[in-house]
Formats: sequence, structure tokens, C-alpha cells
Amino acid sequence: MKSPISIGNLELKNRVVMPAMGVNLSAKDGGVSEEIIAYYEARAAGGAGLIISEITRVTDGAGEPFQLAARDYKDVPGLQKLTDAIHKHNTKFFLQLHHPGAMASPLVTGVQSVAPSAAIAGEGLLHELTLEECGKLVQAFITGAQVAQMAGADGVELHGAHGYLINQFLSPALNFRDDKYGGSFEGRMRFVTEILLGIKERCGSPFPVFVRINAEEYFPNGIDIQEAKKIAAELERIGADAIDVSCFSEGCIEPATYQQGWKRYMAEAIKAAVTIPVIAVCNIKEPQTGEELLQEGACDLIGVARGHLADPQWCNKAFEGQVDKIRLCIRCNLCFNEICKLNPVKCAVNPLLGKELDNI
Repeated sequence: MKSPISIGNLELKNRVVMPAMGVNLSAKDGGVSEEIIAYYEARAAGGAGLIISEITRVTDGAGEPFQLAARDYKDVPGLQKLTDAIHKHNTKFFLQLHHPGAMASPLVTGVQSVAPSAAIAGEGLLHELTLEECGKLVQAFITGAQVAQMAGADGVELHGAHGYLINQFLSPALNFRDDKYGGSFEGRMRFVTEILLGIKERCGSPFPVFVRINAEEYFPNGIDIQEAKKIAAELERIGADAIDVSCFSEGCIEPATYQQGWKRYMAEAIKAAVTIPVIAVCNIKEPQTGEELLQEGACDLIGVARGHLADPQWCNKAFEGQVDKIRLCIRCNLCFNEICKLNPVKCAVNPLLGKELDNI
């Protein structure tokens, strides 16, 4: 885990990624709060090689009430302050660009939920995007990447998993369009392709773009491993710099009954289909599990999410031979349950969550 890795022009000091997790700590309008700066800086000080932000909205549509935003140039100053705080600790920082699509809550945002296909929900519950609206959302993602770049972020990740908008275009279980954004595999890929190519054109090809995808979905006719391998290979062909492998199936947010590393087969399948780096989120709680995944070639980087909620010093303690001092995540899912209630994140074993900088 301690070895560095190069991804294009990006140099990471180690193989540990803190992947995106919603925390509900930003300002209500998507602005950067002191609480969210303290939260991310504590984990940068804790030694993570790369931090990927929580879902960051590219329009006013949001998945959480207190969610970061990269909508336009007014969002740059706050994001720059956040980025600078993380960079003080030689940790790289990506914004995860996101639109909830059908998973938006009008009660939270006041904005109607939209989707590639209204048929995935009951009549009248969703607005089916027109061709013009699809094009505007493509541009919103591209602008979000430019905002991230202007704020000093080291790259962006496109959230193409977990049932959100890009995933809704990609999945044959959710996309029933018969125009250029649907139908064939190429049609379902078109939305994310236009976003990725547009970011590379506007921000420059060296600016890194990762894509998070589902390796499996629980829907009938949803993405399976073979489809995910095709998606990953096509993303590499059009210029993605890394693939972040997740799922939208049972165990997406694992309770305590799931073993560490259980999703390794998903990462292994995607790694066999591409030559670009693969990030594995495999319910990693202890450093030894992450080290085994790397040594056995299951992935190139490991995603340690809730482990960093429990102990922001997870990396430093692992690298300094103090594994026995790591405050381990107990997989109780209090954090996830609080987010589902639209509350700020909490952790059962870390009462200082969000205030750790006071003790650095």
C-alpha cells in the first residue's frame, strides 16, 4: 500500500484512496463549510494518497441537502480553500461529479427528478430528458470539471454507479430510449462519452478523469460483470484514466455480516479488461486485507471508505507499524443510516468526526 503510483502525470504517494462518501457537512447551498474542510483535511493529514470528494452536484439537483457543488465559477473560491487544505499534506484531491437523476428528491432540492427514461418509475413521477436537456447536462458535467480544475483539484471522478444519472444512461435496465442516447450499447455509452471527451477537450487531455461504475446491478437485465467489462474497456478507449469499481446490488453498503475483500472478484474482472489502473472498494477495514488485494494483483489502488470515518489516521498507523492502534470500523452502518435520515454523518466509534483537526 505504501508504494507510489503514477497515473498519467498524476503522482500518488501511496495506493490508498479515500473514496467518495456522503457526509452532509457542506453548506446548504452547496458551499464549502469549515466543518467539511476540517473533515477532509484530517484525513489528508492521516496519510491518504488520494481523497475523492463526496458526490458533488453539477446542477441544483442534489442527492443530499448539504452536498458540495461545482455548478459554476461562483463555486470556485470555496472549493479552492478546501483543495488547498488537503494539498498541505501532500495528498491529491479529486471532485466526484454527480447528478442524481431519478434518485433526486424534490422535497430536498425543490427540483423535479429527471431520468433518461420516465418508464423506470410510476407515471408522472419523473421527467424524461429531451435531447436538448441531455446536451445541457453533458455541458454541466464539463463545466463542473472546469470548476474543479480552476479550484486546483488534481482531477475528477464521474459517478457512473449506484443508480445515479450517468448509471441510468449506462444500464439496459434503466435506459429505454430509442434515440442516440439509448438502444444499443453505443447509445447507452454516448452520454458519459460526450462528458468525458468534453472534459478532456476543455481541461486538457492530461487532466485526469476517473469513472466509477457498477460491476453488478440487482435489476433484472441490469449491468452484469460481462457488460461492466465492456463499459470499462470502452471508457479506457475514449480516455478515462482509471476505473473505480463498485456495484449497485446487495452488499453495496455492507453490514457486519459481509467479509472483508468480498468484492475482489469484481475488481479482478475489470482489471482483466483494461490496462488503466483499477480502484477496488472491497469492504476493507484492516490494512492486511488491502495489502493482500494489491500483492495478489486484484487491483492497483484500494478504496478505504468507512475505515477513514472511524480513524482519520488509518494510513499513518498502517504505514508506521501501529496497526493495533487503528480504531477499526465495526460496520454498524450508523454513518449510512444518518445520511439516509438527511443528517450530518456520525460514527459509532469516532465521536470527534469532523473535529479531528483540533487534536492534530
